[in-house]
Amino acid sequence: MNTITDQADQLGRRRARTATSLAIIFLATQGGGLAQKNATHLDLPFLLWVVVLLVILMFGGGWFSTAGVRQAMNDETTRAHRRSALACGFLVSLFAAVLLYVLTFFEEMSAREALRLLLTVGVAGALLRFGTLEKRALGGD
Repeated sequence: MNTITDQADQLGRRRARTATSLAIIFLATQGGGLAQKNATHLDLPFLLWVVVLLVILMFGGGWFSTAGVRQAMNDETTRAHRRSALACGFLVSLFAAVLLYVLTFFEEMSAREALRLLLTVGVAGALLRFGTLEKRALGGD
């Protein structure tokens, strides 16, 4: 019989793999959207991607598990990893903003294009960091 700790450990491993995989898929699928110049429509799939990935990052999954399993999944180590991942996403976004600033001297870019790029690298960077830290803590590295 699985104990709460066993269930939390299993779900934590799945969460680490999922976070990393989703970040890579998210980055890979954004190439076409980033290349769109002067898009005039609301890109709802992109916004949904961002919101879903942020929810996964912020709340960590295990929603269909018991409260005890969710609590075990979101222990102090996981909360520290989440804080580190969010800081990483913020720094990646800042570096991307500096790069965008420099690039605008050579290539005109709309605010929407710049924001899409910032959201893409910030969310993906945070998810990759979170997945990597969680995998390492669970003995995956």
